[in-house]
Amino acid sequence: MKRKVAITWLCVMVIALAVGITLIFSSVTIGQSIGDNEVLKNGGAMDTIKYERIIDSNTSNFRTVGLVISLIGGIGMLLSGYALHKEL
Repeated sequence: MKRKVAITWLCVMVIALAVGITLIFSSVTIGQSIGDNEVLKNGGAMDTIKYERIIDSNTSNFRTVGLVISLIGGIGMLLSGYALHKEL
């Protein structure tokens, strides 16, 4: 039973690591998309400083969330792998 739980958590942590790394690498694209949507929402014109602040803050937020998720996934993957190794 413990082996099945360890394998399940290992799979969950691998997925979390993959999601986190994907968020880190696509944060610039997501931030740019959010900035472009804000410009369109304002009728196609916006102050450049406000536009860049929206892009920078959203990029930073998604990068931070990706970092946290990938760290949790990586550490959880190591712990689950170790638990699975101890079961064998």
